[in-house]
Amino acid sequence: MSVLLSAQGLTKAFGIRPLFSDLSFDIREGERIGLIGPNGAGKSTLLKILAGNLPADAGIRAVRRSVRLAFVAQDDVFAEGQTIRQAVLEALAADAAEEHEKETTASIVLTQVGFEDDDKPARELSGGWRKRLSIARALALKPDLLLMDEPTNHLDLPGIVWLERLLRAAPFGYVVATHDRAFLRAVADDILEIRDRKSTRLNSSHANISYAVFCL
Repeated sequence: MSVLLSAQGLTKAFGIRPLFSDLSFDIREGERIGLIGPNGAGKSTLLKILAGNLPADAGIRAVRRSVRLAFVAQDDVFAEGQTIRQAVLEALAADAAEEHEKETTASIVLTQVGFEDDDKPARELSGGWRKRLSIARALALKPDLLLMDEPTNHLDLPGIVWLERLLRAAPFGYVVATHDRAFLRAVADDILEIRDRKSTRLNSSHANISYAVFCL
């Protein structure tokens, strides 16, 4: 499998408090990775760096040319007055596709995610449906690699089951930061652990995943 994203020597601190240092790993095509670590280890920060939304203090983030990245943050933010459909179309603003193609893509992903009334204001949605909308925006980008930060936050049990099935059937690779042990077991084949400011990549054996989940 070819490398989609490579991290070499990534280091980040906020003020005098170091989060992590000299993290190095590759993410390959189709990999399904769970990102774990204690609270404050820098999981959210690392995902933002990998997504290109935040610079590292040191190190190199390299993305293979033409790779499509999508990022689902912990907080689901939508513009004032924006409808569900408009939120998805906004995510496609930089896409070179024709407008009618964008509209078709929006319709497909909104149906896939479970929306029936896409003219409803996004800010009126419950927490779970706001999360689904954030996921829909990411899916509309047709990513090769999806980065997700605590995606089960606010989802009810049917929503979590839906997301598990979506990810297991997905044609793309992903990195998921989560404290949800059952969800991690269901969707991750590999584990990337941040602990003591360093990273460890565990292989895909069930024993290693069970051990990593137990240590959360």
